[in-house]
Amino acid sequence: MRHTSVQVTNFLHILRSGAFDESKPIAMMSPFKWDKLVQLAILHHLIPVFANGLQHYQHDNSMNMPEEQIETIRQRLKEISPKGFSDLYVFSNIQLRSKRLNERLQKIIHDEYASDEKSYETMQIMAIIIVNIENILSGKSYLKGIVDLGRYLRQKGQNVDFVKLDQWLSFTCMTSMANLQGNLLIQGFGFNKNEIPFVHHEDKHSQSVLIRAIRHDDLSTLRVWDFHPSKSGFIVSSPKSAIKSIRHCLSYRRYAPRETMATLTNGLVNGLAEIEE
Repeated sequence: MRHTSVQVTNFLHILRSGAFDESKPIAMMSPFKWDKLVQLAILHHLIPVFANGLQHYQHDNSMNMPEEQIETIRQRLKEISPKGFSDLYVFSNIQLRSKRLNERLQKIIHDEYASDEKSYETMQIMAIIIVNIENILSGKSYLKGIVDLGRYLRQKGQNVDFVKLDQWLSFTCMTSMANLQGNLLIQGFGFNKNEIPFVHHEDKHSQSVLIRAIRHDDLSTLRVWDFHPSKSGFIVSSPKSAIKSIRHCLSYRRYAPRETMATLTNGLVNGLAEIEE
């Protein structure tokens, strides 16, 4: 699904308004383009944020969204059950694909729950970051997770122990992936580095990563490991899909080499196991 720069800019500005109450100018668009924006909001599970953002533009001269799209949003809102951060990102349930790194993560979880000085907000931020990493590498939509990360930082960031968080990220080799997520907030949602202490350097790739995230092509159903038995042996059902999925995953290898390779390996093993069944 391709989108113009005007659509991408409008989409980000509406989300920024809905999530962070920061209004930026939007441009008039055709009904076709507005429809694509509504579909993007649905795709990324961001209809509540999108709808809230649109409210801020209801008296803007550039706000020319057709009534039929507005009605689509109303109907979608009726179908959504609100959930809090603790329901969506559960610290005790987060996992990594790499066996060694997951053992480290589970030690962090065990030790934190056993501690007399538990830091709930730090646990919550870590959970959001790890869930985002899983979605990024597996090819699922993760833009909502980035927005949720930003919302939590704005709401509870003052209570997060960022020294502890840095230690956890370093111990699990997820510092670079967290840094990328922070850079996405800076690039797309007007955050500054001081608001995100786990951002240690500017990521020159973050803008292109953000655009790809918005123009999301769901790779989670294009199973890299989708092998089927045939008379001549095992074949890949869709080589193009497999290559696309592999390229997507490997594009993040610079950020998390162990977790990237574990994600691909884990998928392959699971696929072969299904064949044996």
